[in-house]
Amino acid sequence: MKNKFQIQLTEGSILYSSWGYDQTNVDFYQVVRLVGKTMCEVVKIESRIESSDGYSDNVVPYPAAKGNKTYKRKIKYWSSMPSINISSFQFAKLWDGNPKHQTNALYGR
Repeated sequence: MKNKFQIQLTEGSILYSSWGYDQTNVDFYQVVRLVGKTMCEVVKIESRIESSDGYSDNVVPYPAAKGNKTYKRKIKYWSSMPSINISSFQFAKLWDGNPKHQTNALYGR
């Protein structure tokens, strides 16, 4: 069994959040700075659609398009993966490199 601390965030790591009530939204964040061993600073980055069937999109991060607001968050572990809370209803975990599924903009976003 892996020690939960073997997987660490580094500067440049990308996290994603999949959230929503009547639809699925995906947001990506990139670590811009580590603050000690338990905190990090992230910035929201854009995504791009890799494929779509008209009802849903498969999206991947697009780090070149960064926002300028940073969020300082405590690093937690969820199923041995590093994660951070974005808000009371949204958390982001380490992106696994695979496209993420979200509802197409024409269907509720």
